[in-house]
Amino acid sequence: MASRIIFLPNFNSDGELFSERLVTFDWVPGIANSQAKKSIRNLHEAAVQQIGSARILEISTRSEVILGISLSAFNLPFEGRNYSVESTYQASKVFEKGGPYLDLINSNSVDAKTDSRLKNSGSLLGFRFEGEDFPVTKAPNFYDYLYIRSLLAFPNRNSLTEYDGFTDIVFSQTSLIYKKGKAYNCQARSAAIFLTLNSRYREENMMDKLRELMGKQSMDASQLDLF
Repeated sequence: MASRIIFLPNFNSDGELFSERLVTFDWVPGIANSQAKKSIRNLHEAAVQQIGSARILEISTRSEVILGISLSAFNLPFEGRNYSVESTYQASKVFEKGGPYLDLINSNSVDAKTDSRLKNSGSLLGFRFEGEDFPVTKAPNFYDYLYIRSLLAFPNRNSLTEYDGFTDIVFSQTSLIYKKGKAYNCQARSAAIFLTLNSRYREENMMDKLRELMGKQSMDASQLDLF
């Protein structure tokens, strides 16, 4: 057995931008994509029984739905450009001993995420992007910011409204607190936040509101909320 979070949008007029529902399901061991797909099916079937949500989209390269694969941060172009959300995110990291490593933005997603400098530069302090500094925070955070900006440029974004919630089978954390001291990023959560914002604000106002909710701060290691 295993547990994963189902991320749900909040269509109330106020309150949190998303909710988490933990679902327990039969895990299928193995590293092959076929095994992961079986686990995803089990997770979504369990979601129907445990939380009553039948329309769940897996957002990852392991998804069985083309939309879910396209919306993986590894595949989703940042604002329609020729580099991905993942590469943009990794290229923006600032560490104690280096960064941001801007060359990563032109790397493919896998190479960007696994670059050795990201592991050998000390603690993550924050992010620097387009001349601005962003702190390490919980959700919504810098990762959500990049992802949602990219969704606004994604032609098929309205298809997300066909789903009640979202999963990412690789995201194994069961609560925010288990990511203590690290950046908390999950594409399934970002999609849920997008739908919440989309239900409350006009598209031209969504990013301003998201920035407000992020509580952007000046990047100073002594002031950052590192949990």
